[in-house]
Amino acid sequence: MKNKISSTNIHHFLRAAILLGFSIYMLVLTLTGDILQFIVPQLVIYVDIAALVLMIVSAFQFYIAFLSLKRPVIICECGHDHEHDHDHSHHHSHLEHDENVFGHHHTHLFKKSLSKDIFIYSLFLLPLLLGFLLPNQAQSSSLAGSRGMNLGGLATQNQAKGALVELEGNEDPALKKMFKTNVYDKDYAKLGMVLYKQDVIEMKDKWFIEKLQSMNNFVDNFQNKEIKIKGFIYREDGLSSDQFIIARMGMTHCIADISPFGIIAEADSPDQFANDSWVTITGKISKTTFNGQTVIKIDVEKTEPAAAPSVQYVYPDWDFGSKL
Repeated sequence: MKNKISSTNIHHFLRAAILLGFSIYMLVLTLTGDILQFIVPQLVIYVDIAALVLMIVSAFQFYIAFLSLKRPVIICECGHDHEHDHDHSHHHSHLEHDENVFGHHHTHLFKKSLSKDIFIYSLFLLPLLLGFLLPNQAQSSSLAGSRGMNLGGLATQNQAKGALVELEGNEDPALKKMFKTNVYDKDYAKLGMVLYKQDVIEMKDKWFIEKLQSMNNFVDNFQNKEIKIKGFIYREDGLSSDQFIIARMGMTHCIADISPFGIIAEADSPDQFANDSWVTITGKISKTTFNGQTVIKIDVEKTEPAAAPSVQYVYPDWDFGSKL
């Protein structure tokens, strides 16, 4: 009888290392902010909880692995490892403990195919290594063509449903009359009134999708309003030669459901803008019709190159109405 590292010890340590690797990877994504390349901010807390649970399970797995090292292994001619404990005080009860994790008296560790073990562990190790080694790149116009550009926001189809009502509150009665809407779009009407009172409507990351939908729900109210927007350039079939789309990729839940959201822009020299390049555009809002839908359009007055943000996605805020 002698001590040696058995296949069981190796399996314990590999499982613990994989669990620890995934928990560290998830924490790194959270700390660097790269997690927002994969999920919306509202879901980050659940990733943090999952990482913590994996770390606890990993610690327990390491505990099992180190305990397994303390068990001596009997070497015999049968070709199997035999694990043996030193408690001989109740020899007659040993058979009852054959299935105990740390109390085997004399048990066979069935050999598995090495190639099978390598295949199973590679299913976990390969994604983990790729996650650490490959850069986290945001998707832009490479997916816009396949997903289809959203020029009106998330749910402009609600605009025609239900009777129009005025919003409550102490706002100017004339302004409330301009933003009469159905019960489904009251929050967008409230946001529309906020935007209408601004000298320059800035399309920042916060409420980008909500602002887009609000302006398209009330297209006529925003004519000739000043707007400033930063995004990537995209061109789609059906646009005139002097038009292009300035867009952002929007994520509603996770990277699997990303879609492009943008505004048609019209400029005197559109060829100066290369596809996928990032620019900041300032101009006046007008309107146009595209694919049978009336949407806002920007008559470009000023452009300047822009750097792509570290997190290129924008995210819907389902509770934005309560924050107005």
